[in-house]
Amino acid sequence: MLANFQREYNINRIFLSSIGLWPFQNKIMRNVLRTFCILLEISYYPFELILLYDHWDDSKLVFDGLYQITMSVCFFARIINQLWNHEKLQKLYLTMDEHWDIFTNETDVRVLKDYSTLSRKFTIYFSILVYIMTSAFIIVPLTPIFLDFMLPLNESRPRFFAIEIEFRLDKNEYFLPLYFYTTTAIVVGITIVVAVDAMHITCTTHACSLFASVSQQVENMILKVNNNNKISDHEHCMNTEFESLEEEIMYREYITCLKKHQLAIEFVDILESTYQGFSICLLLLIIAILSLIGVRIVDVLDQVGEVTRFTFLIIGDLVVLLIVCYPGQRLMDESQDVFHRAGRNLDILIYISIATYAAVVRISISYFTAFLSLKD
Repeated sequence: MLANFQREYNINRIFLSSIGLWPFQNKIMRNVLRTFCILLEISYYPFELILLYDHWDDSKLVFDGLYQITMSVCFFARIINQLWNHEKLQKLYLTMDEHWDIFTNETDVRVLKDYSTLSRKFTIYFSILVYIMTSAFIIVPLTPIFLDFMLPLNESRPRFFAIEIEFRLDKNEYFLPLYFYTTTAIVVGITIVVAVDAMHITCTTHACSLFASVSQQVENMILKVNNNNKISDHEHCMNTEFESLEEEIMYREYITCLKKHQLAIEFVDILESTYQGFSICLLLLIIAILSLIGVRIVDVLDQVGEVTRFTFLIIGDLVVLLIVCYPGQRLMDESQDVFHRAGRNLDILIYISIATYAAVVRISISYFTAFLSLKD
């Protein structure tokens, strides 16, 4: 099952399976993993609310608390979208798998393969980048422990976590279990982002490959028509049967082109209905995050360290915003390219229409001749 999908997009399947969002994995395992992820993300909110309540007079902690709550909502929104559109995602992945059995000519396979390779590279590079940044982020709180071991002082250095959070417990005494909890929450949240966003990009890239394949087929048909016209201009005697065969082949290719284009449109419709609400929600959340950063950065312009931190946050959020917006623009470009190529060469449509009309006329004449012979 889904042999084509697993061959081309297996890395996406692995990421989704790790958090229980792969719709075809074992039901028990899927429910256990997704329940764990949901409960973990929900359990994070009370501690952030306590942080805001206890430190409402500290603008830095208030910003950190609001920022982290908004990021948690982004994680949770991704899970909810996957659960809400479970059946649509199943259909989406099955359709992707079926396309590899429908788009089977040499040009189609090459185009689909190029785009699947592109999406695989994106998933790999994106995940590596995100996990490297996350690793650096969660290793920093271990610095006091290493320093206490390497350069001990009379008393232990103060402990802190990768994220600002209030447990109302002694951080030094319960550092390891609390550090494990915060690290797990961060890693799971980042995995949700990588799995869902990379799969969204992969689906969009696949849709682009469908339109690119149709566009390439239209281009090939145009070249054939132009070549035939050149040959017709130089030849005075033409083989009528050969002409009829060429017209029939061209007509069939044109019909195949239309069918494949319809399949691409149907796939895009499913993709859009699956991610449209989520994309709007995520876009609003990112705007809210950027607004928080903008308000806070005005207050810390004289603090180089804080400005640097906010700069990294802005860059990270803009990257996510680009990931959300770019696929749609890329898909529009690919779909419009089909019409641009055909629109610049309307002679192919005219040629096919004339060829079809001529074929119908010939068939009608042959039937009429046969009727007259029978009558005689």
